[in-house]
Amino acid sequence: MTMTKNKGLYFGIILLIFAVFNVIAWCFPAPRGGSYWAGYSYAMIAILLTSIVVFYTFDKKTMQSKFYHVPLIMVAWRYLIIQIIISLIEMGLSLLDVPFQIGLIVNTLLLGFCLLGLFTVEMAKDEITRIDEKIKEQTFFVKSLAVDVENLIGRVSDDLKKGMKDLAETIKYSDPMSSPQLASIENKIDIKVSDLTNAVEMQDNEVIQSLCDELHQLFAERNRKCKVLK
Repeated sequence: MTMTKNKGLYFGIILLIFAVFNVIAWCFPAPRGGSYWAGYSYAMIAILLTSIVVFYTFDKKTMQSKFYHVPLIMVAWRYLIIQIIISLIEMGLSLLDVPFQIGLIVNTLLLGFCLLGLFTVEMAKDEITRIDEKIKEQTFFVKSLAVDVENLIGRVSDDLKKGMKDLAETIKYSDPMSSPQLASIENKIDIKVSDLTNAVEMQDNEVIQSLCDELHQLFAERNRKCKVLK
């Protein structure tokens, strides 16, 4: 396990909570009956669960993965704080004749809500990741073509640079989302960009200008179709 600064800070706080709570628990002037042990046990469960969540979150390799797991930490921390408060109350109730079963029910319900929240957040994270990957795939076509055309600008003569820059702008600000219904026109665009690359290599200015005009028209047509699909 690699100990990063943030991970170490979180574990340090958890360790501090563990130490302070245990000092209070073992010095608490109350009989150690059922309510006391119910409160103490579930506080330890909360500390352990929060530690596991912190480890799971900060063990992710990418910043994006860590960001998607931030809600998990929020759920775990809220549960830990609420459980510590309830546990202290239950330990105080040991001085009174209160059935410890009440504490068990409250603690179990709280733990159940926490686990439900963690599972819900994890499921939502998986769905967000899936949608994010789908969007990346659907926007790759336009982004890739924009880069290809921008790379050609420096390879054409000065009188064609403006036309190439205009084409690059047209591609850059076109609707980025692809779909199966756009496959036909996107194939045409792909072929024309390939022809444009060959024309630039051959320094055929007339063909370059003609292809730029055709690509402007094709992207205008594609954008109109994108609006119809929405």
